[in-house]
Amino acid sequence: MKKHLIYSAITAFFVCNAFTPCFAQDKSSSNADAQFREMYPKAMAGETGAMFMLGKIYVEGSSSAGRDTAKGMEFIQRASGNGNTNATKYMIDVYERSGSDKALELCQKLQKAGDKYCDKRMETLVEHSIPKTVTPNSCKKLNELYNAGNQSTLIKTEVTSCVLQGYSNTLSFDEAMSNLRMQAASDSKSFVMLMSFMLKEGSKEWDPLFVEENLSKAGLNFKDREVKEMFTKNAITFDGCRKMDRLKRENLRQRPSVCRMAARGGDEDAALYVGEAYLTGKDYFPEEPSEAAFYIKEAVQSKTPAVAADAFVLLMNLYQRQGKFYEHFALAKLEIKGNTVNKRTAMASLGYEAEYFKRTHASMGVDDILDLVALCDSPDVPQDTKSKVGRTIDEVIKDRGRLMKPIEKDSLNMYKEKLLTERDKAEIEAERAAVIAAQVAAQVAAQATAQTAIQTATQATSPSAQEARRAEPKSEGPRVADDRTKRSDKTADKEPGLIDRFFFNGSSR
Repeated sequence: MKKHLIYSAITAFFVCNAFTPCFAQDKSSSNADAQFREMYPKAMAGETGAMFMLGKIYVEGSSSAGRDTAKGMEFIQRASGNGNTNATKYMIDVYERSGSDKALELCQKLQKAGDKYCDKRMETLVEHSIPKTVTPNSCKKLNELYNAGNQSTLIKTEVTSCVLQGYSNTLSFDEAMSNLRMQAASDSKSFVMLMSFMLKEGSKEWDPLFVEENLSKAGLNFKDREVKEMFTKNAITFDGCRKMDRLKRENLRQRPSVCRMAARGGDEDAALYVGEAYLTGKDYFPEEPSEAAFYIKEAVQSKTPAVAADAFVLLMNLYQRQGKFYEHFALAKLEIKGNTVNKRTAMASLGYEAEYFKRTHASMGVDDILDLVALCDSPDVPQDTKSKVGRTIDEVIKDRGRLMKPIEKDSLNMYKEKLLTERDKAEIEAERAAVIAAQVAAQVAAQATAQTAIQTATQATSPSAQEARRAEPKSEGPRVADDRTKRSDKTADKEPGLIDRFFFNGSSR
C-alpha cells in the first residue's frame, strides 16, 4: 500500500506537470462536469474509452468532483489493462518519465499489436530497463525483444552477451562472436567483453596480440580499471609473462604481447623486464632502443625503490648505447645535484662523460665543460674518471688558449689541480718534457742535415774539385748522332741557301 501511495504521488507529479498539456481538455467546469456525468456510468459498466477519459478528469481535477490522482490513475490503468491503446500510450509516457521498467513492458505489448508508437524509443527503454549485469531473466526479456524485431545495436549487443555467457541460444556461438568482434571495433564495452575470450589461454579465440593492437582503437587505455581487472583475471602480469614457454610455437608472438600489456597496464616488474629485453635482446626480443626507452622510463617512475634503481641503471646504459651524451649527462647531473638514491650510480657512470669529453672537447661549450668538471670534483667519483677529465682540461686550455676568458681559464686550472693526483701531474710533466725533447732533437737533426748539404755544395764548387774533374780521363761511349747531325744528313743533298752562298760562297759544301 505504501509503495502504491509513493508511486501515485510520483505519477501525479509527472502527470500534472508534464503530461496535462499533451492531453489538454476544455477546462470549463461545466463542460467537465457534463463529461464526468456522461463518462462515469460508462466507465463503471467497463467501457475502456470512458475509463480513460474519466481517469484524466480525476487526474487533472477539471470537474467539480475535484482532483483525485490515485483514483484517476486507477481508471487509466484499468483501461490500459483492458486493451485501450490511448490509455496504454498514456501509461508508457508516465512510466518512462518516472524511470519505471513497466514502460518497456507496455511498449512490447503495443508492438505485438502492430502499433509503432514505441519504435523510436525502444533502445532508450532497453538501456534503462536492462540491468548492468547479465542475468537469465534479463536475457529472456532481451530474447523476446530481439525475436519481435527489435534488433537495434544495443539490443543486438545485449543478446550477443547473453549467448556468449550461455543464457541464450537465439544466436549461434560463432555468430555471436562475429557480432562481438564487429561491435568491439567501436564500442569499449564490447571490447572488454571480447577481451574475456581473447585473453583466456587455451580458448579457441586466444589472441593477446589482437587485444594489444586494437585496445586503443576501441577508446580504451591499458590502465583503465576494467582493463586492468581483465588483465589480472587472465594472468596478463609479469608472473604470467615469465611462466610462458618462450620456445612454444604459439607463444613466439603472443608471449612478448602479454609481457608488454602487463607493463603498460602498470606492472612495474614487467616494465623493467621488457625494457631490459628490448635493450639487450634477451629472451628473443629484438634489440630496439626506442622501444626499450618507453618501458624503462615507465619503470624509473616506480614507487618501489629497487625497481626504480634498476631502471635508472638501464636508462643510463640506454643513453650510452644511443650515443646521447647530453641526455645521459642531464640525467646524471639531476640525480647528483638532487642528492637522490641514484646519486652514487650517477657518479659512477661519469666515466662515459669523461671519455666523451676526451674525444670531442673541441666541439663542447665552455658551460658544459665547467658543469662536467665541477660534478667530477667529488670523493664519490672514481679517480680514473677524475684523472681523465683533468688531463683533458689541460688539452682544452692548450687548444683554446687566448680564446678563453681569463676567469674560465683560471676556473679550469683550479679544477685540474683538484682532479689530478701528484702522479698524474708528474706523468703530464714527463710527457711534456718528452715532447719538448723530441722537438729539440728534431730541430738539431734538421740543422745538421742542412749544414751537411751546405758543406757538400761548397766542396763541389771549389777550384781543386774542378781541377780534379778535368784531370779525370774521358771515356768514349758509342757514338750516337745528335739531332743536328741527323738534320744535316737529311739536308745534305739540298741546294745551298742564300746565307751560305753569301758568306761561304758555297765552299763548305
